[in-house]
Amino acid sequence: MRVLLSAALLLATAGCADTIWPPHWVWTPSWVSHPGQLTLSNYRFTMANVEAVMATGPDCAPADPSAPTTAFELPFKGSHVLVAAPNADVCWRRQRADGQWSEWNRAFTASGRYVEAQL
Repeated sequence: MRVLLSAALLLATAGCADTIWPPHWVWTPSWVSHPGQLTLSNYRFTMANVEAVMATGPDCAPADPSAPTTAFELPFKGSHVLVAAPNADVCWRRQRADGQWSEWNRAFTASGRYVEAQL
């Protein structure tokens, strides 16, 4: 009888735990939303001017129009990590030598994925 009571008490206290098991890197329940991440690397250009936005729609329009774009320089053999807003993808583009911007590229990070990409 003590064994049954101990097991019931153990199960009751385990149900009150604050952690999610198994960890998100093993399996993530569909109701858990955590941000994804893009690691962008440059192995092609001496220096690259990059602009990035968080997007939730089908195009790369910013998820929040009042939020500024993220602009940064990426040197040769350099990497930059962009943490996505929850449920948003990361879009980025590079400024070409003629001063024009390239087309938008999209990293699908809305599901919480960690994506690695190169310019």
